[in-house]
Amino acid sequence: MNKKLIFALYTLIAVCIGFATVIEKYRGTHFVGEQIYGAWWFSALWALLTVAACAYFFKQRLYQRAAVMLLHVSFIVILAGALTTHLFARSGTVRLRTGIPVTTYIDKEGYFQPLPSTLTLKEFRIINYPGTDAPLDYQSVIQSTEKDSSSPTEVVVSMNHIGHIGGHRLFQSNYDSDGEGVSLGVSYDPYGITLTYFGYLLLLAGIIATLLSKKTQMRTLYRKAMQPLAILVPLLLFASPIRANDGIQAVDKEIAHRLGSICVLYNNRICPLNTVATDFVTKLSGKAYWEGYSADEVFVSWMIYYSPWEKQKLIRVKSRAVQQLLGISGQWASYSDFLDEYHEYKLKDAVEALRSGNSSIERKALLDADEKYHMVEMFYRGQFIRMFPYRLGEDINWYMPGGQSLPKEIPVKEQFFIKQSMDYLTESIVTGQRDKALEIIAKIKLFQHDMTDDLLPSKSTVKAEIFYNTIRSQKWPVFLSLTISLLLCVFIFASSQKKKWLDAMSLSYIVLLTVYVTLLLGLRWWLSGHIPISNGHETMLFMSWALLLLTLLFHRGFPIITGLGPMVSSFCLLVAMLAGSNSQITPLMPVLQSPLLSVHVMTVMCAYALFALQLLLGVHALLLIRRHREGELERVTALSQLLLYPGVFLLTIGIFLGAVWANVSWGNYWSWDPKESWALITLMVYAVPLHKASIGLFKKPPFYHIYMISAFLAVLITYFGVNYLLGGMHSYA
Repeated sequence: MNKKLIFALYTLIAVCIGFATVIEKYRGTHFVGEQIYGAWWFSALWALLTVAACAYFFKQRLYQRAAVMLLHVSFIVILAGALTTHLFARSGTVRLRTGIPVTTYIDKEGYFQPLPSTLTLKEFRIINYPGTDAPLDYQSVIQSTEKDSSSPTEVVVSMNHIGHIGGHRLFQSNYDSDGEGVSLGVSYDPYGITLTYFGYLLLLAGIIATLLSKKTQMRTLYRKAMQPLAILVPLLLFASPIRANDGIQAVDKEIAHRLGSICVLYNNRICPLNTVATDFVTKLSGKAYWEGYSADEVFVSWMIYYSPWEKQKLIRVKSRAVQQLLGISGQWASYSDFLDEYHEYKLKDAVEALRSGNSSIERKALLDADEKYHMVEMFYRGQFIRMFPYRLGEDINWYMPGGQSLPKEIPVKEQFFIKQSMDYLTESIVTGQRDKALEIIAKIKLFQHDMTDDLLPSKSTVKAEIFYNTIRSQKWPVFLSLTISLLLCVFIFASSQKKKWLDAMSLSYIVLLTVYVTLLLGLRWWLSGHIPISNGHETMLFMSWALLLLTLLFHRGFPIITGLGPMVSSFCLLVAMLAGSNSQITPLMPVLQSPLLSVHVMTVMCAYALFALQLLLGVHALLLIRRHREGELERVTALSQLLLYPGVFLLTIGIFLGAVWANVSWGNYWSWDPKESWALITLMVYAVPLHKASIGLFKKPPFYHIYMISAFLAVLITYFGVNYLLGGMHSYA
């Protein structure tokens, strides 16, 4: 009876959390915070589950096993810390203006509460990435004066750096548009945080003890899973686009390449013009080249010979309804096709009707075509080529060629160069003066170096980014790896004997694929200046890389992973490729500037990689059941159960590292954000099969594998469902 009660409460809590994330989308965060997460009955459910679990724990004498005891006691301590925070913590907001002392803050109920000291904002600073307008950090310099002291203490509050005054914690929340005021979050929770952190330490100790213990099932599962299987994989090839149309008026390839290496300010970072060209051409046509012309050639040629290029069919329009509005047959349109004989935008009325809710055309297709048209408009306005930097005081501003509204502080000579140099370059290209054109490009580069004091990327960095743009824009390696990986699985499951030549070829393929993904990740790390795990594209790349490393690590002991690892990895590459604008390198948001973020995301993605392997192992196991291959089924089941331990442990560590990071950044270690909630649900779902000694159904391979296949739905909702459907603070990831 006690076991059934635990299962019922456990399931009910998970279901309530899941429904709460959906309700939050429609009723708001405040509603679910009061009616569900903060309600007495929700706390009562957790309390009943804890009491029932403790009773079962003592009844089964599980306290005699140190590792098991540590794990379960840690969760009790964490829940006790959460309850303490819920009952006794105080939080609110304090607004500060420069030079004005403040002695109170406003709590969540709207009441004024006393601060332990008088706070005065001395200065608010926005620290930008060098040479750009992208914020690196927000800093509030505050003077804190104790009631019995005349000498103030200076406290600096910034992103990922909380200020402390008399047991209260201050964290950056918002700032006024004039830069003379800030809003700081205030939190007082000395007991709940201490208790919760102690629970985290117990949890870590329990995980280590479980991994090292000889009494757990991991060693038995390892021995059962150590059986060889055959594999096969071909090699990865490379190709290049073929030039199909030599009749278009185009800029010399060398000039286009040299101009593509000039630095510009784009997406709030300094990068080569080649990056802009690659994104521009890829957005319009779906690939980084057109009719054999590189992105640099298309971009620069259109910039110089704009009239003939306006008539080139390089804008892809997939929707037939939009094609009809443009009056084209087929999915390729020119810029001229978007304009009627009066030079009016053909989709203007349709877009306005869509925004007013009166359009019958598919929203995504129409907005996609509208975005492509306006990208060309931005191109004509010069917004993609802010290539002339000039230092004014401590700031470096970037200006477009031919800029007419330049600050008066810029000397006449420099103003003339900014306004006229691109005109001279265009004239040189049109008149065929190749050497003069290259000389002007060199002078623009020299001007940039003189104006920025070595803030520009080095030559090697520019070359690396151009190389990265070349390989990231190629889609065929992803489809090729997916095809080869699927063939590999077929050969693994069809082969009954081990073949050395197949082993060698498959290992070579996996090594090549690992090198390819490592190159992508390594270049992004180099160019962005941070570990590439800040958005959907990067986390999918990391997951692909982690799966390949796991495959190389376990390919001898667990040959079946040799077939499954590359396939899941290739699917991750496919998702990364489909991530669209997330593939662009952008400066890291200030709140993400924390080493805890890197470890948090990496551990969670490694856990998801293991769960993905278990999904495929489950599918394979069901096929083995159908074929009555009991020996292989036992090995596959043991391998899946073995992977469950590190998967659950990594996800657990990742979740609680995220909680520590949130506590450092926002002053609150758990906020029931949809991503947090679904990560907890995923942990609860995958933790259940670890208790197969208590739940007999998991001892039956068919039930176990069906459960593991179904469990991956929680991972998909956590990663994709929250990002694209539910939203929340984590929807950027």
